[in-house]
Amino acid sequence: MPGPRPQRVLPAAVLTPASALAATALITTALAATTPPALASPTAERAGDLDAAKARLVAHSTLPAATYVPGSEPSGAWTTGNAAIPAPYPGQPVQGFSATHRLADGSFLVMSDNGFGAKANSADFLLAVHRIRPNAADLPTAADPRAGRTEATAYLGTPLRLSDPDRRVPWPIWRDGACASATSLPAGYSCPTPDRLLTGWDFDIESMQLAADGTYWFGDEFGPYLLHTDATGRLLEAPVPTPGVRSPSNPELGSATPNLAGSKGFEGMAVAPDLGTLHPMLEGTVAEDRAAGRDRDLRIYTVRTSGVATFAPTWVHYRMEDAANAIGDFALVNDHQGLVIERDNNQGAAARTKRVYLVDLDRVDAEGVVHKELLVDLMALPNPQHLGGFGDPFTFPYVTIEDVEVVDRRTIAVMNDNNFPAAGGRSATEPDVNEYLEIRLPRALDVAPSLLPSGAP
Repeated sequence: MPGPRPQRVLPAAVLTPASALAATALITTALAATTPPALASPTAERAGDLDAAKARLVAHSTLPAATYVPGSEPSGAWTTGNAAIPAPYPGQPVQGFSATHRLADGSFLVMSDNGFGAKANSADFLLAVHRIRPNAADLPTAADPRAGRTEATAYLGTPLRLSDPDRRVPWPIWRDGACASATSLPAGYSCPTPDRLLTGWDFDIESMQLAADGTYWFGDEFGPYLLHTDATGRLLEAPVPTPGVRSPSNPELGSATPNLAGSKGFEGMAVAPDLGTLHPMLEGTVAEDRAAGRDRDLRIYTVRTSGVATFAPTWVHYRMEDAANAIGDFALVNDHQGLVIERDNNQGAAARTKRVYLVDLDRVDAEGVVHKELLVDLMALPNPQHLGGFGDPFTFPYVTIEDVEVVDRRTIAVMNDNNFPAAGGRSATEPDVNEYLEIRLPRALDVAPSLLPSGAP
């Protein structure tokens, strides 16, 4: 039930950024109960307090849509693609970035989601985390002489593939049992030799965090579940279910009635400065909340991961501007403030709401709704240098914008999920690319040192 967030109890000795990223550094090398005061309203004071109009674009780079993991197996047997990139595809696309983690050297880990948008068409998409380096090389400057530089994002490898060799998943997975039981398969596709690699048929991962011990936590939408892996992507325990919440895609649903719409699970998941407490956030409203008139409210949970992962019995809510909106990501900047991407479901010329809010988990109103203030309007972002060949202001009109990360106390990074090979964000026909933005804020955030990449300003 909703209620005040449990009082945070941090360990006496918090791990340093360097120790927290030790396991990731190895991967790179190998490639690589006090009630808070009530507020009158959770609604943002908008640009007034945080001067959102003074944020500006300071870096922009792109990764082409048709980027594939070298030597990887084909994919897209259940899809049709489009005229520009017809299916099936020659390899595993490096696409659909739905979570990110910045490394000390300026590169990023980026997590692809379930693949091609649904369980039914993503059985040949291998769940993976890639490594990229934005702003790696100059691209040709746009014809507009006012346009600033455009830069390329480099793909550096795929250090993690999610797998379950120890059979932590208690139901059949696609590459061990489920494919063999399928009544029909696409022409030209045959079941792979069982290898326990996890696919987009098994889970729809949408969020990711690196823990203090170098292990990873992923938020899934099918259950929704939390998945815990080692530094190579191997599952360490059975999927952790969300108490009292099940979607139509939940493999353990049985005859129960789902109370969360499909594809509305853990789209965002923040980690606290102790690097062991998670705050997974649903993208959709639970039926019980909707019945209570809270159709704009999304649950933010608290999960302790020491020992057995445990959901706290209470949660708080994030209130969207419109019930038709969705969130794209959630990242803490300290033990109570965080960044939330909120967006509408439109793209291109129809896009209107693409925003980053600063939320405060300690400022909760009588309904259990967290306070939020507008930090960045991604549809009206000042771009005085005309970076990327775009005008001023810059707009980011993608239907899904699902990555936010702190670069330093005055800078955040934002990326889109390009829904490969979909079009519609920048062009009606050309597939959307993976775009990377760096945004300079008008004032510094109060960032906990453990949540900054090691060596960041």
